[in-house]
Amino acid sequence: MTIHADLLAALIFLVFGAIATVVGWGYGFGTFSALGSGAMPVLAGCGLLIMGVAQLVQTAAARRAGQAFVSAFPGSEMRPLLVILAAVLAFGLLVGPLGLLPALTALVCISWFAESGGRRLEMLAVLVVVAVLIVAIFYYGLGIPFRLVAWRF
Repeated sequence: MTIHADLLAALIFLVFGAIATVVGWGYGFGTFSALGSGAMPVLAGCGLLIMGVAQLVQTAAARRAGQAFVSAFPGSEMRPLLVILAAVLAFGLLVGPLGLLPALTALVCISWFAESGGRRLEMLAVLVVVAVLIVAIFYYGLGIPFRLVAWRF
């Protein structure tokens, strides 16, 4: 079964729009003169729903016209997608027990394998730049209390 990119985009818009609308409605919309805390999620969700319906209509019209569709997940792009997802998963699993810097190292090193042909010195340079920027912005600039390294030996 092939999942077409246009249809997948429409379904993503519809699902996230419906979730945002339902969750936002629970916070209370308020009135138009005094918007409540749920007004922004409801309005954004309604915008996503409108875009999803428009995408569905456009996809149906293209199908009737006999236009060829592009697969959402071509076989050649599955490896980078899975490698990036694995890198994000590794970051999420490692940031708590090991700290920010080991998790960032795992994120950059694993995601580096998403593209073939990268040099190791480039990966090391990217790792250093990303680590310095993240620590400078979030740890020192914003004061978010991350544990930079939390080894438990």
